[in-house]
Amino acid sequence: MSQELETLFALQELDLRLLEKQREVDKYTKALAERQEAIADCDARMAKLSTSRKELVGQRALAERRVSDSQTQLKERRQRAGRVRNEGEMRASDREITSMEREISDQEDAYLQLDAQVEELEAAIAVIRGEQNDHHDADNRQVKDEEERINVLKAEVAAQRAERDKVADALDASLRKRYDMILERRGGRAVVTVVAGNCQGCHLQIPPQSLIEIMRTRAVRVCPQCNRIIYIPADE
Repeated sequence: MSQELETLFALQELDLRLLEKQREVDKYTKALAERQEAIADCDARMAKLSTSRKELVGQRALAERRVSDSQTQLKERRQRAGRVRNEGEMRASDREITSMEREISDQEDAYLQLDAQVEELEAAIAVIRGEQNDHHDADNRQVKDEEERINVLKAEVAAQRAERDKVADALDASLRKRYDMILERRGGRAVVTVVAGNCQGCHLQIPPQSLIEIMRTRAVRVCPQCNRIIYIPADE
């Protein structure tokens, strides 16, 4: 087999290991980012609910004050009703008291409704706070280990990339460009072996005469279907 094919096969093995390492780096980096996004989402929801709660608490306090003021006024009207001297004044006083009682009932309903809304928001805030604490706990437990692992992996990637570039530099510039183009188009696998006459990239049956030509000429050839570079192991 030609030296070029041997170099290409070695380069492909290095690139596959690099791809696996990079995927692991991406996995840890994604996990860290997802937890930070989850924490930020909890913060945003908490802030929104807290603002709504603050507004409702203010409205509830105002409603409570209205009920208290109305009850004071009703007490005064009842005391005044005890001092009326004729039937006409008594009927007018009764109507006024009845009207105030209805008004106070409506005000109490409004207060209770606001109070229920505040309690509902506080329950929702408590749930989000629990989620937030869980995310923070997970982040505190794992972030150090994951960051250390990411740094180790990045160092390994850098070392392997230097080794990879050294091997790639041994190739002819046009062949290296061709290899890099196939590598990008074919998801990280540009060189595939032929086993029992089949391309291991797309499983196409390679014509025997093509295989004989490759072994005889020791030339770099590609699969006619997937266009990956074909490498024939010695035992084939």
